[in-house]
Amino acid sequence: SVQNQGSSAEASTPHTVKLRGVPPDVTEQKIREFFLPLKPVAIRMGKSTQGKNRGYIFVDLKSEADVRRALKRKKEYIGGRCVEVFRCTNTPKETVTAKPENQPWQRRKRDDEEEEDLAESGRLFVRNLPFTSTEEDLEKIFSKYGPISEIHFPIDRLTKKSKGFAFVTYMIPEHAVKAYTEMDGQVFQGRMMHLLPSTIKKEKIQDADAEDSSSYKKQKEAKDKANSASSHNWNTLFVGTNAVADAIAQKYNASKSRVLDHESKDSVAVRVALGETELVQEIRQFLIENGVSLDSFSQAAGARSKTVILVKNLPASTSVEELEDVFGKHGSLGRVLLPAGGVTAIVEFLEPTEAKQAFTRLAYSKFHSVPLYLEWAPMGVFVSPAPQKKTVQVPEKESKAGLVPDDDSDTAVKSSEQTAAQEEEVEEEDEEDESIPGCTLFVKNLNFATTEDVLKETFSKVGAVKSCTISKKKDKAGTLLSMGFGFVEYKKPESAQKALRRLQGCSVDGHKLEVKISERAIRPTVKSSRKKQTVKKQTTSKILVRNIPFQATVKEIRELFSTFGELKTVRLPKKMAGTGSHRGFGFVDFLTKQDAKKAFNALCHSTHLYGRRLVLEWADTEETVEALRRKTADHFH
Repeated sequence: SVQNQGSSAEASTPHTVKLRGVPPDVTEQKIREFFLPLKPVAIRMGKSTQGKNRGYIFVDLKSEADVRRALKRKKEYIGGRCVEVFRCTNTPKETVTAKPENQPWQRRKRDDEEEEDLAESGRLFVRNLPFTSTEEDLEKIFSKYGPISEIHFPIDRLTKKSKGFAFVTYMIPEHAVKAYTEMDGQVFQGRMMHLLPSTIKKEKIQDADAEDSSSYKKQKEAKDKANSASSHNWNTLFVGTNAVADAIAQKYNASKSRVLDHESKDSVAVRVALGETELVQEIRQFLIENGVSLDSFSQAAGARSKTVILVKNLPASTSVEELEDVFGKHGSLGRVLLPAGGVTAIVEFLEPTEAKQAFTRLAYSKFHSVPLYLEWAPMGVFVSPAPQKKTVQVPEKESKAGLVPDDDSDTAVKSSEQTAAQEEEVEEEDEEDESIPGCTLFVKNLNFATTEDVLKETFSKVGAVKSCTISKKKDKAGTLLSMGFGFVEYKKPESAQKALRRLQGCSVDGHKLEVKISERAIRPTVKSSRKKQTVKKQTTSKILVRNIPFQATVKEIRELFSTFGELKTVRLPKKMAGTGSHRGFGFVDFLTKQDAKKAFNALCHSTHLYGRRLVLEWADTEETVEALRRKTADHFH
């Protein structure tokens, strides 16, 4: 609203800016257009006693962040006149709102927070917890209501004890509502818990005028950090190409330029790939010697540890002391394992909360000019329990590690193949019970007298309903009362979309319903697009190699695999229409099965050629291009 203000005008809120030098005929609409996309709360014109504009205007804004963005508009033009924008500092004392007399637990929202319905956020704030409780205790009592996506359990830095509160986030918001209904006021380890819907941080909107706007690289870094806990880009034995070149040069007392010499007879890409293979083999051998279970790394969909972090993409010659200095700032460390060459490490924390804090802050952060790649280690990564404090660093060996795995490594590979096969069977069974995304509707403004049967009958008119629930809460007498909202899940997403169009605003028991797709149901987790390496038994000397870079040649593939034995044939099927380019996969046939097995065990873990990871599997005895094409068609159809 526009308010006229006399010469004694001053700021009426703590977030007010003053415009000076505006044209006499300026209007409220022009002022609002000048501050877009900001939305002023009020605009007050400074006028003289004769009613003429004095050339300055007061604009009330919502927050301090809006004030900072408004100040960036100084020296811009309105109606051909340069306008000055500056902060109003003469805010009267009576305009500052006094803090309300709330209870200590009634924390006020900050500018970067917003309230969201518990039925959509699925996040609970749990207070009055015993100081002797642990994250495992909390997970045990809350997980019975549904799968939990995250538990934030703050602990004291010195005592390592609970601070008395925690945050619990459920994968499905309905489970959070149920937990809130049943657990609020329950006694837990001698203390009565108090549950509240948690506030959430607002999503930051990138804007060209925002003070915190940044370059594309910084935005991408922030996005990578946000997705760092997702397993879609994890590669357990990843070794950076630059680190490979440094490690090889250091190991063989050669210069890095000599390692990457493109004028030599052999291919640089093959040379680096073989160097990476050797480093990975050494890392695997080192982990076996230090009580690490390699079987756990083969379980792609297995549970992940909350205290052990895999640290990758380290520069060559990184020391244990450097890692302790970086990670030790965030909490107490257990074991720190660092193989020779220092390109991949395992860091163990004693407290899950401190490990989570370190992971969040250090993922993709700069370490010696390279970003750190972090991954949660699989459960059971250590055979023995964590000692109170231990660091291990292997000394440089005089003889270089061979490419043929020893008996322990070979046994681990066989065991991992069996485990991976079992995991695939479990996943196929789980897929049948999974809900299809986009099938669940969130229904608001229900009459408190509306029952689930009435709601189901209404929504069944447009499609088959799988389930229908109305969220309820106990009153003081213990009676379950409706909370005014619920969820309707259809068997098909098409039915949900149809209901969204037809039943929006329909009347049920005198209340017009508000219907929308449940946000948590359609908010997808980041899924991996990488195909799993097929586990087969060796029946032939022929290896099927997938994900071959298109710039790779038959000569380079032959050079890479001939390191492990004499080859019979190397074949890269070409695309049709005579383009001359191969199709991204090939067949490598050895003279003996022993040489083929040697190459497979060495290259199947993490070997990259031109930046792409080679995926190996045993080829069928009579594997042909036509058979492979049929197999691919069957997989997708």
